[in-house]
Amino acid sequence: MLLPAGVRIDPNTGAVEPATASYTKRLSELRGLFQDRQAFDATVADGDPLAYEVIDYRWKDSDLAFGTTIMAPGKVGDEYFMTRGHFHERRECGETYYTQSGEGLLLLQSRDGETRTVEMKPGICAFIPPDWAHRSINTGKDKLVFVWHCATDAGHEYGEILEKGMRKLVVERDGRPEVIDNPNFMR
Repeated sequence: MLLPAGVRIDPNTGAVEPATASYTKRLSELRGLFQDRQAFDATVADGDPLAYEVIDYRWKDSDLAFGTTIMAPGKVGDEYFMTRGHFHERRECGETYYTQSGEGLLLLQSRDGETRTVEMKPGICAFIPPDWAHRSINTGKDKLVFVWHCATDAGHEYGEILEKGMRKLVVERDGRPEVIDNPNFMR
């Protein structure tokens, strides 16, 4: 039987207490996502920094899961650190991202190719509709911390994004983030 619970989430660190699971992604695990391969190799060789951490709160037999993602600041060439990006295996499942600290952009892409961005700043809750790929990008100088909510069994489908890329990239131009076409996107 599931029982009510209160879960503490630190808005600055993203710590979840109690947490049920967590994982980290080092930059080396994001090989192939960034355009500048030489800059990628140099950044990984210079210590393979932590790109992001995900902390879960999910219970067996529950239909809801939530947790935090904590993204490190950084760039590879002119591209900001990002998550892998994914669709949900269950295409009817949406998700929300509530930014607690830091700043970034949420890059979204529908299966038919429409793209959108949602600003990620404290107090903004982004709605991710069903069947839209989503990738978080830390465009700031500090950690980007956000809380996510989705169906426990939504699943992650990474294959299409890893294989084709996303139609847009977020790069730094004149000290500011700019969304540009991905020259290597595979239709």
